[in-house]
Amino acid sequence: MSNFVQYIKDSFEELNTNMTWASREEAQKSTVVVAVFTIVFALAVAGIDKVFQTGLDNFFKMF
Repeated sequence: MSNFVQYIKDSFEELNTNMTWASREEAQKSTVVVAVFTIVFALAVAGIDKVFQTGLDNFFKMF
């Protein structure tokens, strides 16, 4: 158990001393880029789903 506690302490020390964190502005810009990409990707998937749904509906109406 003491190895685990030491590991956690070492991890926090490394996060505080050896990591280079992005600035607040850079983090906000990255968040906006991810949000926009997520929305665009979701719309693309919804569009493809609609095309396949329409195609399959038309296919099964033939029978």
